[in-house]
Amino acid sequence: MIKRRMPTGLLVLHFGDRTVHISELPIAVMLGTLLMVTGVVYSGARSWLAEYRHGSMHEEIRILEQSSQSNKTRLESLIASEENARLIAGLPSIHPDIRQVGVGGPAPSPDPGFAPDSPYYRATRLHSEMETSRRRSSLSLRSMEDIEQQIREVDDRWQFVPSITPVTGVITSRYGLRTDPFTGLYTMHHGIDIAAAPGTPVKSPAGGVVARTGVDPRYGLYLDVDHLNGYKTRFGHLSAILVKKGEELKRGDIIGRVGMTGRTTGNHLHYEVHKDRRRVNPMQYIRSENGC
Repeated sequence: MIKRRMPTGLLVLHFGDRTVHISELPIAVMLGTLLMVTGVVYSGARSWLAEYRHGSMHEEIRILEQSSQSNKTRLESLIASEENARLIAGLPSIHPDIRQVGVGGPAPSPDPGFAPDSPYYRATRLHSEMETSRRRSSLSLRSMEDIEQQIREVDDRWQFVPSITPVTGVITSRYGLRTDPFTGLYTMHHGIDIAAAPGTPVKSPAGGVVARTGVDPRYGLYLDVDHLNGYKTRFGHLSAILVKKGEELKRGDIIGRVGMTGRTTGNHLHYEVHKDRRRVNPMQYIRSENGC
């Protein structure tokens, strides 16, 4: 077959001895119609695809919404615990602007074929919200790790700060001015007296080292503990000392027993706390466990 174009707008086809003349106009119309039909089909297919995608997103959205809500609940609980831990550790709260880490950046772009309230758009938005929650959770977790380290360091120091009742008993005389039981005069009492049965165990109120043991006319049999951080404690009127000078102690270690040696009217422990060489009120360093 041989084709050749005529100047008359005819398309001439040669089949051997036979020649066929076809006008180009109907062909153009047919091609245009074909393109139009193809466009309609494509548009219809795209619309159908959109409908399919629209419907298939419902289940994903339901799952995402549940997961997102669960994440938000856990995150709020985590942040509350974190803030409480920071308070206990004596650390400042995290600034709200810092907590918004991950919130910035471009918003999810809706597909041109979907309305803002469509399942597809909502699913995209939920993905973004979950990513934000994940980043905020990561921030809180890192903060909790820092807090844990801080509390561990504080706890290590706290082990050497007097903080427990050295003996189970009843406080009969407090720190401050009092009437001297022997002279009847007002004098300064630089410790507290805790009445207890003879032989009652006396515990170290914090970690430290036995600094001194001895006998004194006023304190009787006594011992001093150096807590190595500016704190020292003294225990008087003991009936027995169960540790030696230079011995290392932990909080709660038994160091002696209650007695009535020295200047006393009965069995009790005289307990003093020294801070930077000054005698201070021991009640500020007692976490009562027995009403003492």
